[in-house]
Formats: sequence, C-alpha cells, structure tokens
Amino acid sequence: MSIQSLVAGGAERFFVNLANGLAERHEVSCYLPLKRLGDPVLTSALAPGLRVHEQAGFTPLTYRIFYKLTLMLRHRLPAFDPEGMLHAMTLRALHRRHRFDVVNTHLMPAARQACAAFEQVRLPVTKTDHGDTAHPDMSQDGVIFRRLDALICPASANAEKARALPFSARCRITRIPHGHRVSASPSVLPPFEGVTFGMVARGVADKGWHEAVAAARRVRERTGRALRLVLVGDGPALARLRDETQAEQWIVHAGHQQDTAAWIRGFDVGLLPSCLAEESLPLSVIEYLLCGRPVIATAVGGIPEMLGDAGLVVPLAADRRADVGALARTMEQMMDAGVRAGYAARVPQAASAFDLERCVSAYEELFEELLRLSA
Repeated sequence: MSIQSLVAGGAERFFVNLANGLAERHEVSCYLPLKRLGDPVLTSALAPGLRVHEQAGFTPLTYRIFYKLTLMLRHRLPAFDPEGMLHAMTLRALHRRHRFDVVNTHLMPAARQACAAFEQVRLPVTKTDHGDTAHPDMSQDGVIFRRLDALICPASANAEKARALPFSARCRITRIPHGHRVSASPSVLPPFEGVTFGMVARGVADKGWHEAVAAARRVRERTGRALRLVLVGDGPALARLRDETQAEQWIVHAGHQQDTAAWIRGFDVGLLPSCLAEESLPLSVIEYLLCGRPVIATAVGGIPEMLGDAGLVVPLAADRRADVGALARTMEQMMDAGVRAGYAARVPQAASAFDLERCVSAYEELFEELLRLSA
C-alpha cells in the first residue's frame, strides 16, 4: 500500500483503517516516502505488524530543498523527474524484497509513482479514489490511465466521473464504500437543554463553516429556541470565524480533536454544508452515522447516496456555495424532536454500509480476482 504521507485528512485516515484491517489476515507493506511530514498521531495508529518504509533522508527541510531542486531541473529538462525516479527505484526494490501480490495506492502522487515503477511488471496495481480522480492532469497521469488495473471508488458518483476518463480497457472501475471505526468514548460536551448542531471537518472555507454559522443564526432569530453550534476542527477558515464569533457564547469552538466521536456523541444533528465538488464519502458524515446521529449536508459528491433516509440534503446556491436559506429551513425541521427521532431511527441502516470489516472483505475479494486474472 502506498500514500505520500499521513497528514490529518480523510484519505489518510482511511488508508490507516484499511492497512490495519488487511494486516489482521495478510502481510502488508506501507510505502510512506514522506512519513516524517505527516501527523505523528496518525502515523502511530498504524498496526505494529505493518512493514512501514520511508525515504530516510526526507525531513521537512531536506524534502523542501529536494522538491525545489526538482522543479528547477524539470523546468530545464521536462522529461527528467528525479523524485519519480527515486520512488520508482524504491518501489521496485521493495517488490524484489517482499514479492508483492497487489499494490494499492491512495491519492494521485502515489498512484503515479506505482504505475511508473511497475509499468513493465506483471503485478496488479490499484488506486483507491478519494475524489481526486475527477479532474486529473492528463499530461502527468497518462501512465495511470495506461497502467492501472482497478480504480476503487467509494461512491457511485465517483465511478460515473471515472468512466468518462481514458482508462485502459483493462482497468476495472468498481465501488467499495470506505469503512471506518469510531471510538466508544462517551460525550465530552456538557448537557444542554436545547438542540445541539455540530460540525467536524478540515478548517477550509469550502467545507461550509461560515454557512453553518449564518444558518444557525437565522434559526435562533426565527424560532427563539435554545440552539448550540459546536465546531470541531482547525485551519484558516476557523481561525477567522473564531475571531468573528467571540461574543456569541452559543457557538463552541472545540479546535482540532483526535477523538472526534467523543464530540459527535454530544450532537443532536451533524452538519456538513460543503461546496467541494470533489467530495466523495466525507469522513465526517461517516462518523456522524456511526455515532448514530442524523445528518444535514449539501447534495454534492456521494453525500446523497450516503445518507439515504438518514438525513436531509440541501442544494448549492447560485454562487456554488451552500444555500444558507435552505440550510436554515432544514435545521428548523430538525429542531423538532419527533423529526430528529424519525431520521435517527434510519441511521443504523445507512451506517452499516461503512462497516470496516465489510470494506476489508470487499477489498480482499477484488484483490483475489485481480490475482486470478493476472495469473
């Protein structure tokens, strides 16, 4: 399995979940060339039995220098790619040592590296899509289209986009929802007599933080009822929002949290008013469902497919961001305890699609089929 590094993101957390799940029954090697640039907590979550390989000389400083030198060289010699050559050499050496049966990559850089390294090697190479396959740079990723044996999409929306791309006839495009596990931690939020809406995501504006706050303000003004909004995450958008909402005590800024489930269990409803067109199966929505919470989210990517009848979706406005008016009206519906209970009763069925054991078994079946075909 290969990914550039384990920064704190949904793709990286799924990589860890899948690697750990497969390692329970198989020998798994993980190529993390930029391991030292990742999140130490996420890296330490890899199971002890995994073989983890990195580029030992890459520290944050040395990689920054190496990357800049590579860009300078490629500006003068476009066909010369020292970093790609380094990764290809390392991956082939690891294959000679461990005799891989299947390669599974995550995110475009890792897929490009593996496809280039094994372009002339009879070895199934797969890529797990995280929404990043939607608009690849054709000039850089031709090797992926030529070499990839399977693209594993978490949602039907991803698969439909992928089928419009020039993958080889050999490449199988299949759907396996991401699997996940959440901790059993109880809620860390203090009791609240009103309704708690909560949001967990990366701290970037396109996740819809400002829209969530704007909609919650409208609901408070129109209903006059007690409402609490809990924001879990960190990043530029949240830093600005924290400054703008200092006087609003009903807005709780939790910052970055490792155990997000302990916060989600204090929510009555989970929010994700994202406007990211490349959303596939957002991890925050999976976690809301696994914690038993109904969801309000925008109708982008695979979100409508995820929710089914376990939540409500809102449209994007003309500016391609979440429609604040529609979001506020939907939140007003969820202020009713009976409405919330109706959606919550359907959450377990929606959550079952993201069971990690089911996900790992589906990957095993795909890998076994690819092995039979390659033989």
